[in-house]
Amino acid sequence: MADEPLSIVVDEGDAGRRLDAALAELLPGAGLRGRRRACGLGRALVNGRARPAAYRTRPGDVLTLAAPEEDGDETFLSRAAAHVLTPEKAEAGGLAALFKPAGMHSEALAGKPGTSLEALLAGLPGCARLLNRLDCATSGIVMAALDAEGERRWKEAQDGGLTRKHYLALLQGRLEGERLVKLRLILKGRERVLAEMAEHPDHRRHTLIVPLAHLAPDRLRDIAEPAGEATLAGCLILKGARHQIRAHAASLGHPLLGDARYGAEGRPAAEERFFLHHGRIELPGFAASCLPDWLETLGGEARRAGEAWLAKTGSGMEWS
Repeated sequence: MADEPLSIVVDEGDAGRRLDAALAELLPGAGLRGRRRACGLGRALVNGRARPAAYRTRPGDVLTLAAPEEDGDETFLSRAAAHVLTPEKAEAGGLAALFKPAGMHSEALAGKPGTSLEALLAGLPGCARLLNRLDCATSGIVMAALDAEGERRWKEAQDGGLTRKHYLALLQGRLEGERLVKLRLILKGRERVLAEMAEHPDHRRHTLIVPLAHLAPDRLRDIAEPAGEATLAGCLILKGARHQIRAHAASLGHPLLGDARYGAEGRPAAEERFFLHHGRIELPGFAASCLPDWLETLGGEARRAGEAWLAKTGSGMEWS
């Protein structure tokens, strides 16, 4: 393995190409699928930072391919991206917050390739186990119990509606005004849930969706290929259920950007790629937060609004 990875500098003539196309010079034998996989694993670096396949190159960008670990790309992803967060508040032991990157499974699943977040549990004290899960394409915080007391604290907070989970989401279209979605969700097969017209009586299953910034298509060019305007939204849930934010956002006519499962097509994509990030969690005696890697690319007002949403302490919101 070379000590320094090869790199190329984007000139005026090549500017504007997608990153997965521009990588052909660094990965000449990989093919488009292989280049996209390198992006998904966080190996495709632009000016030293990992960027998604849809990133549009600019003049002067330095493209570098980070080398995989000797035991494979999946281990590279686990070590380079997934990590244990330092909590903002931890008044008692027994709990840990882990960061899961988009494209990694929370737990090892039969028939699903790749390293899961569970690989981090071996490095934690005690008999650690995961307390919640995120979809593979969702990034952000996954909680772990380090002992029976931590598990008890988590369950007590969940059952009492005392947990606050702040998310950031990119939604299709222009959402106007704060919305509290109370619709009941029902399982449709194994891959999808549907939002019924009836309201769920349990406020822990509701979703607050707050528009933070509206984005023109050119503001999204580095991370996606939107058909029109999009909305950066803050989402707040208490307990949560399978695909809750995705289904509730779609029920408003504003599915997550790139979410083919709940978008206009209504069918799952071969490789899901949408923009949902669990960026802050609070429960009695514990708080942790982290930013999504795509927030900085939105720039200006949207970045500041997203950072402010994830810096909130307590909700101060009515769940009636």
